[in-house]
Amino acid sequence: MPEARTLVLITGTGRSGTSTMSGLFHHLGVEVPGPYLGANASNPKGFYESKWSVRFHEELCSRARMHVMDSRPSAYDDLQAVITPRDRAKLARWVAKVGAEHDQIVVKDPRSVWTQQLWQEAAAADSRDTVFISMLRHPAETIGSRAAYYASADEAKRRRYEVFNVARWVNNQLVSERHTRGRSRSFIGYADLLTDWRGEARRLSDELGVRWPGSIAPDVVSPVDEFITPDLRRVQVRWEDLEIPAELQQIAVEVWEAVLALRAAGGADAQQSAAMDALQLRYQELFERSGAISHDAVEARAAEREREQTPAPAPTPAGDDRPIRDVGARELLGVVGRRAAARVRRRG
Repeated sequence: MPEARTLVLITGTGRSGTSTMSGLFHHLGVEVPGPYLGANASNPKGFYESKWSVRFHEELCSRARMHVMDSRPSAYDDLQAVITPRDRAKLARWVAKVGAEHDQIVVKDPRSVWTQQLWQEAAAADSRDTVFISMLRHPAETIGSRAAYYASADEAKRRRYEVFNVARWVNNQLVSERHTRGRSRSFIGYADLLTDWRGEARRLSDELGVRWPGSIAPDVVSPVDEFITPDLRRVQVRWEDLEIPAELQQIAVEVWEAVLALRAAGGADAQQSAAMDALQLRYQELFERSGAISHDAVEARAAEREREQTPAPAPTPAGDDRPIRDVGARELLGVVGRRAAARVRRRG
């Protein structure tokens, strides 16, 4: 019997361990299409993230005028509205191309939280099933890791960054859970992956049917042993280290508890999914109230940006003693008028 053809889509907010998971697949011999984003200080062992996928998602997000980790409850619908038949065909061609010689292919991209259905359609066009891996890292630690590498050194700006990134984390988790519900999915804890990657690999085999070309046996040395090491967890932050509005933090805590329960249930728990729906309503209400409170500040910033982008008018010379023959036709009437007015003022 031929092996099942599968697309593994790794999602989850940035800094949640998605790179470590895709690196696990790569080092165990499963196809993770490149070329990848290059390693940097925030991820010295590499992202294992397709440049093509990044460009594809960033173009869609730009078209929808949204951030790739947008906190707005409307962001998912905003992005769906800009997807065209051309985009669908483009993605389907890419999946078929990179998977031409592979039964299993893996795509890791946190931006795919907005396009999970789109990826599933592209995989189906290539006669593939889609399975989903959602990476879980405590929200305070996730935001702390993002702030460590991406936030401003200015304390006030950093605190603001932390707050809106908690909102982004909440929104991304809610969207991802809602749009993978009822599908083949696994929730993998980042801390668990670092302490027992073989156990998490077995979980993926059991829950998703993942097949590992490389050995995950405990008595076999694997290249993953050098790739996944405790020092990957360079930032450990608690809620006490952040200054997050109480209501937003409480929603994040409850979302975290719900996804942990979904992990324990193997990805499917009707009670927890219902809890996530209720949290979605609470988050949307909080978001709308916060927007109403900050209305004037938002309007003031928008006006300031408009002023910054509007070219300053050319200064009017105090005097204009050019010979009339050097004055252009369009300027002539104005120059004559200003000179006449100047003569009247002098007489007065």
